[in-house]
Amino acid sequence: MQRAERQRQLLQELARRRQMSVADVMAALAISRDTARRDIVTVTERGLAQRIHGGLQVLNFGVAIPSYQDRLHQLTAVKTALAEKALPLIKANQYVFIDVSTTLLKLTQLLKVHCTVYTHSLDNAISLATNPAVTLQLLGGELNQSNRFMSGAAALTALKPVYFDQTIIGAAAVNVQGVFYQDAGDAAVKRQALSQTGSGILVCEHRKFGQTARFCGGQLAQLQVVITDEPLTTIERAWFATTTKFIYLTED
Repeated sequence: MQRAERQRQLLQELARRRQMSVADVMAALAISRDTARRDIVTVTERGLAQRIHGGLQVLNFGVAIPSYQDRLHQLTAVKTALAEKALPLIKANQYVFIDVSTTLLKLTQLLKVHCTVYTHSLDNAISLATNPAVTLQLLGGELNQSNRFMSGAAALTALKPVYFDQTIIGAAAVNVQGVFYQDAGDAAVKRQALSQTGSGILVCEHRKFGQTARFCGGQLAQLQVVITDEPLTTIERAWFATTTKFIYLTED
């Protein structure tokens, strides 16, 4: 059996069982332990399953992502460092979309250059409201009270006439299929902003890679820059275009 077909069958069997050990994979596919381990590594590093001790499991949509308010108090030093890496990418007089994200809230707090910022984040807007260097455009629409962002037809309509120099997004999850989020309306805003930009920039912690969430907000081919705290694996880097620039907090 060819490797691609074998791994396809592995994913089909995993979808049925939800979780498999190395021994389960060996028995289901009639393969050796070494081959089973290699296949587990391949499908998990491609973002198609989740690695667990002694085997793998289906990507878990049921794991709760912490609330926005809880995330404000997590990994504060890392969030600030990531924001500092993104800051020099915003140039004077540019039009920039800045996503709802606790990391990107840090970016808005550091922003000093004269520019026009569009955002659907209520907290980004509050941060920028008294910044004399920034012309602020807060998108309208329906307010998500838990995560403090606007979405819906009004938000998308406000975005349509604008071509951004930079679209800077966060992520709930990143895998080979794209950048994912928990809310459909939120994902739609990102898709719109990424579709009309000169440069798509992803800023998020490396722990988001290989995870998944419900709604796709963008394709990896739309990203010119990825900023994260740890170097990506060889397989993770292969998800992106060869021209994508990677910026890390630690050395590659």
